[in-house]
Amino acid sequence: MAAAQVRLQGDSVPLVKIIRDLEGGSQDALKHANDVPLSLSVLAPPLTFEVLSGLYMADRAGEQKASTLSSTKFTHGVLCAELGALDLRKHTRADLVALRDRLATTRKPSTVNQMLMKLSAVLNWSVENGHLEKSFDKKFKFTKGTESTRKAFSQDQIGSLMAYANKLPEASWKRWLLSLGIITGGRLNEISQLSVSDIQTLKSGIVVIHINEVGEGKSIKNKRSERLVPLTDGAYGFDLQAFLRYVETCKQSGNDSLAQIGYRPAGEWVNQQAIPQALGESYERGLVFHSLRHSLASLMQAKGVPTTHAQAVMGHATGTVTFDIYGSGVPVAVIAEMLNGLLCGCIGSR
Repeated sequence: MAAAQVRLQGDSVPLVKIIRDLEGGSQDALKHANDVPLSLSVLAPPLTFEVLSGLYMADRAGEQKASTLSSTKFTHGVLCAELGALDLRKHTRADLVALRDRLATTRKPSTVNQMLMKLSAVLNWSVENGHLEKSFDKKFKFTKGTESTRKAFSQDQIGSLMAYANKLPEASWKRWLLSLGIITGGRLNEISQLSVSDIQTLKSGIVVIHINEVGEGKSIKNKRSERLVPLTDGAYGFDLQAFLRYVETCKQSGNDSLAQIGYRPAGEWVNQQAIPQALGESYERGLVFHSLRHSLASLMQAKGVPTTHAQAVMGHATGTVTFDIYGSGVPVAVIAEMLNGLLCGCIGSR
C-alpha cells in the first residue's frame, strides 16, 4: 500500500521493485506456478497498466529526450486512468477497442492513434520481457480521419525547388538550406544547426552530413536521430563542389555554424517565400519544408528501398514510422549507393 501511495506521487521505483520481486525473486516459485491451487493464484495482485508503465519507464525512460519523455508520461497517465484496475494478464481485444472508443469521444482519431502507439509500446515490451503472455493491440487503430495534414511534393515540384535554390548565390545559406533538405530529408532544425565540422569526407571519399547534438544549442529529436547522411552530387542538380566551397568559406572566416540566419527566420523564408515562389501555380497550401522529408520517404517506399536503409537516412527507430508516417547499422557506402541510384535518375538531375 505504501508503494502504491508513493507511485501516485510520481515515484514508481518502490512499486517496480515489488513487482520485480514477485515476478523474478523466486525462480523456483515461478517454475511451480502451475501447481498452485486456483484459489491461491487468483490472489496475485493485478498487473495493471500503471504497474507495467512503471516497469517500462524504469527500463526505457533514459532513451527518451526530455520533450518526448514528458509526452510519454502524460499519455501514460491518461491510459492509467482509463484502464484503471484492469489486469492486463487477462485483457482481451474488446478491452482495448473499448479503450480506443472512450479516448475518441473527446479526441481526434489521429491523436488517439498516437496514444495507442504508446500503449502498444508498453504492451509489446511487456510481452518481450515476460510480464505478459500476449497482447491484443494489433490492427485496432483508426484508419479513417487520420490523414496527415502534411503533404509530399511531386517529383516535378522537387525539381522546381532545386532549380530555384540553384539560382541563389553560392554564398547564400538559403540555397544550401533548401538543397540539403531536398537531398537528405533532414528536419529543418537538423539542417539549421549544422556546423563546419558536421560536413565530413570519409576515407571512402563519400561526403556526409553528421546530424548530431554535440555543441551548444544543438538538439535532435531522440538518440536514434543521430546519423550520417551521404550527399548525392547531381541529385536534382545539386552541386556538391559548390556546397563544399561554401563550407570552406565559412571555415576560413571563422564561422563554425553554416547558417547565416536563425531557425525561425529560416522556416519563415522557406515556407512562406521560397516554396510558393518556386512552385508558382502548382503550389498548394500545406506544402512546407517538412514535406521534403515526406517526399524522400515516399520515394524510397515507391522504389522498394529496404526499411533499414530508409531508417538510416531518416533517423527513425522503426520501419513502421519511417514508411507509415512519412536505422541504423547500415554501412554509409550502401546508403550512398542507394541514394545515388534513387536521386540521380530523377527530374533535374545531371
